[in-house]
Amino acid sequence: MAFRDLTSTTNATPIVTGDLCVVGGGIAGLLLAIRVARAGRKVIVLESGKKEFDSEIQNLNFVDDESGRYGRELSGRYRGLGGTSSRWGGRMIPLSDRDTDERPHVDLPAWPINIAGLDSYSDEIERFFGVANGPFDQTAMQGIGEDLLSDDSMEVRWAKCPAFTKCNVATLLKRELQITPNLEIWLDATACNFTVNRETGRLAELAARNSAGKTIHVVAKHYVLAAGTIESTRLLLLMDRCADGQVFGKASVLGHYFQDHLKIEVAEIARAYANLTNRFFAYRFLNATRRDLHLELPHHAQEEAGTGSAFAYIAMDFANGPLAGLKKLMQGLQRRQFNWKELSLLPQSAGILSKAAYWRLMRSQLYVPPDVKFKMMLCAEQLPNWQNTISLSSATDILGIPKAKLDWRPMESEERTFRATIARLRLYWEAAGLNLVCPLIWSWTALDNDAAIIPYAEACAHPSGTTRMGTDPKKSIVDADLRCHAVPNLSVVSASVFPTAGSANPTFTIMKLAFFFADTYLAKS
Repeated sequence: MAFRDLTSTTNATPIVTGDLCVVGGGIAGLLLAIRVARAGRKVIVLESGKKEFDSEIQNLNFVDDESGRYGRELSGRYRGLGGTSSRWGGRMIPLSDRDTDERPHVDLPAWPINIAGLDSYSDEIERFFGVANGPFDQTAMQGIGEDLLSDDSMEVRWAKCPAFTKCNVATLLKRELQITPNLEIWLDATACNFTVNRETGRLAELAARNSAGKTIHVVAKHYVLAAGTIESTRLLLLMDRCADGQVFGKASVLGHYFQDHLKIEVAEIARAYANLTNRFFAYRFLNATRRDLHLELPHHAQEEAGTGSAFAYIAMDFANGPLAGLKKLMQGLQRRQFNWKELSLLPQSAGILSKAAYWRLMRSQLYVPPDVKFKMMLCAEQLPNWQNTISLSSATDILGIPKAKLDWRPMESEERTFRATIARLRLYWEAAGLNLVCPLIWSWTALDNDAAIIPYAEACAHPSGTTRMGTDPKKSIVDADLRCHAVPNLSVVSASVFPTAGSANPTFTIMKLAFFFADTYLAKS
């Protein structure tokens, strides 16, 4: 059997050994674990959660929020097999190449890894999630809906989204996780202690425990933290504390540069011509793959304004209508929870659902009823800032482990990015003639140039940056192969290694890094 539950083990302190120990059974952890196990290496996965939701374990995500601003430590993270993929909206889009290039206008060096070189994994990831191959740029949606074209103001791209039932990696890998040789998954096992060999600098042993007081010890040749940005950073800080500060002492950047995208609603799209706005902005479908509009601030516009990246997308306020019920039903399947109540309510909305089926079949689009609001959401890249940090709190969780302490605040740089993008959106709407048929009804913060936007913005739950990747061991935690400079047999596969946040959500890039790590590890070990 591949699965073990630490709670039900008869041995109070089991010791397990393997080639690779993976901390985290979410998207990155499971994808790389399966890949390495297929190659014949013994892989041990430690997952803090269980197969199903457990509120006590989920409470381990509580943090000490110094500024009181972050607010996404619970809603943006999930402990359990499959990790946040059981809650993920499924939006997949690559970072722009320019996001990872040198950006002198905001004093940012290039990433040490060639992001374009990771594109070879795109097709494999898309097949895994059941989405169609094809471009992400404006050419992708020609002939479906009304054309939206890039110009000097905004760049049009189209994200790909798998069906809700195909978002959860634990569901997609269910059979393989059960039968793959050399794979052992321990549930309800939260990493809590690290033993570092002071002479070699290598991680010698990792211990995990649960609230029942049971502990497991793992001895492996190599270890990888794939537990998300906040948790992976907390574990590295804990490792350093276990070694009396002797592991990462030369790299003072650990925990610094905590960044996220900032999100705010800046306008509502007027729907006087409901069907036309539907044709412009509703989800489109190509080869059974949902495509979402992604409007991006072009690089030349960033240079002119001296800002970071930004992107806009359309959110649909389904509220409690029939499409909301269908969405809740599909999300329940994603979470492996069938919602009979929502299913029983669907016949009451047969008329709208049949019209939605017609639009999907004949127009390859989602039909959105006229009373549903289209909201323009704007996401600004947060530029790296030393003052935004993750550290260890003096408060502990139910396992006696120090909580993560967050000190995170939006900065003036994000205010400039919001303002520059709003100005460009206005120009784009006018140049495309959209203001004549579906004008933007701007929020008061967008209209008032003297008002501050960032006090009303929230984090997108795209945390990154705190175990950053780089070539200088004094200024980074991992190298271009994702191996820790200070601990040669330890790697981090998480958005925490991102030097910058870029112009898209991080999930697609994280998956590419998971495959990249697995292949690099197999080639070098």
